[in-house]
Amino acid sequence: MPELIRTSPLTQREWQVLGLIYSGYSNDQIAGELAVAATTIKTHIRNLYQKLGVAHRQEAVQQAQRLLQMMGYGA
Repeated sequence: MPELIRTSPLTQREWQVLGLIYSGYSNDQIAGELAVAATTIKTHIRNLYQKLGVAHRQEAVQQAQRLLQMMGYGA
């Protein structure tokens, strides 16, 4: 996974947030898990949505799956 993080358009923190979104966490749960403010999570989500070219959580998860496949991760 470190290679994926180095070569992807997302920061390491954005990948962490996206992984927690994928796991079904709410913004408040993500904030608690990462020990940051909920507003910080909203900023990370806004940035990763922009980088992925999506507008909704489910679209972000689907786009992340496509990115992983293109980079040789996952099925």
